[in-house]
Amino acid sequence: MEKESRETRCLIEGQPCLVAFVYESDNNVVSQRLVEKVQLPTSFHPNQARIKFKIGQCAKEVLCDIAPTNFCHLLFRWA
Repeated sequence: MEKESRETRCLIEGQPCLVAFVYESDNNVVSQRLVEKVQLPTSFHPNQARIKFKIGQCAKEVLCDIAPTNFCHLLFRWA
C-alpha cells in the first residue's frame, strides 16, 4: 500500500527547499545533500541534524535523521 503524502516548500537557512509530509512515516529525514550544501550542523549523533525551517509564518525546529535521498530535501512523519 502506498503511503499518502503532501508536498510543499519551506525555507532553511534562507534557502528554498522541498518538504514532504508522509502519513505514518517512520521518522523525520533530511537529505545528505541539503546538510552538505547548507552546511547544517549535525547533533551529538553524526547521522542526525537539528533542522530549523519555516513554512509561511510558521517556524519550527525538529531532529531529523540524515539519509542519501533524492525524493525531497525534508521528509516528515505525519500521524
